[in-house]
Amino acid sequence: MLDERGVKLDISVEEEPTKESEVFYNTDMVLNRDVSVSALQAYADNQSVDLKILDALSATGVRGIRYAKQVEGLEKVVLNDSKPEAVENIKNNLERNEVDRDLYTVEEKDANLLMTENRKGFHFIDLDPFGSPTRFLDSAARSLKHDSYLGVSATDLATLCGTYVKTCRRRYGTWNRNLPYCHEVGLRVLVRAVFEALAKYNKVFRPEISFAKKHYYRVQGKVKETKKGVNRSLKNVGFLVFCEECGYRRFIEEKERRPNCPSCSEETCRIGPLWTGRLGNKEKIEETRIVAEDKGYEDAEKLLGTLRDECEIRRPYYDTHNFGKITGLPVPRLDELLEKIRDKGYTAVKTHFAPTGIKTNCPAEDIREMVVDLNEN
Repeated sequence: MLDERGVKLDISVEEEPTKESEVFYNTDMVLNRDVSVSALQAYADNQSVDLKILDALSATGVRGIRYAKQVEGLEKVVLNDSKPEAVENIKNNLERNEVDRDLYTVEEKDANLLMTENRKGFHFIDLDPFGSPTRFLDSAARSLKHDSYLGVSATDLATLCGTYVKTCRRRYGTWNRNLPYCHEVGLRVLVRAVFEALAKYNKVFRPEISFAKKHYYRVQGKVKETKKGVNRSLKNVGFLVFCEECGYRRFIEEKERRPNCPSCSEETCRIGPLWTGRLGNKEKIEETRIVAEDKGYEDAEKLLGTLRDECEIRRPYYDTHNFGKITGLPVPRLDELLEKIRDKGYTAVKTHFAPTGIKTNCPAEDIREMVVDLNEN
């Protein structure tokens, strides 16, 4: 018997679950679910009606059961899986955890079919597939109400990070490269895919919480049906230009020409399209962090605190070790370099993307000079 945050599951945990697993459960996703529960509660607290929500790919049912038992302000939780053995397991787990029978419905359908049948039927949809979520996004767009919330996970990181260039182009419509800051690039590729899938239905997706952890990415945000909102947000889809010689990088619009590096005059590279706007909403992240703190989710609270501090810095993070390679000098201590950057008037914080990474609006050229100065002094 497995216990996750008070939810009891009668299931054996596989060391390496696959999409062929009869009932998929992954212990590494506990943090993901902690953040999701906290975010849904923060969202529900700001709504005037009880919410109808969908756990579209339920597997064991743990995510939907946690929503039902741990989030207040819900009218109905629909748990769905296309596999009969999974549905049977979900029903058993619901009874085992004594979930109010009036609070949930269990479906055994293809997720796309279920969402298509429930046009504008849900206030919140959670997509947590094995691999890429892209094949579910159009149906989710149709099934979300005009003012709603969406959570999406992806585990195809090798594709999103640019290891498989053609697969990323085919699946996400993005030309990508595997870069030292690939996890932020991959996350931005995912956000753009979600945004554009909903935009086709005149619904704007505004990311409120986005993060990368171990083998998955997670994106959650508000959805509103508004043509003007979609048009305004199109400015947040563009390209990243970067210099492999000196670390320079910045976002550009599609119509802009790819410039030579203003720092070292080398030819720059370009990848995209991807999301170039903010990856989160500072106020919403803080609301979610407070809920996580109240629930005793320590790891989620810590992660959300980091996301709150870094979310408004748009420039992709720097891995400080890369400056060691560029300058040929020892890398200063992270805290020492952060203090130096702040003393120059820039914003600089640690990032959740990498233990040796920093998020800052400081240009790469200035950081290189600081690394040299700190080695000389």
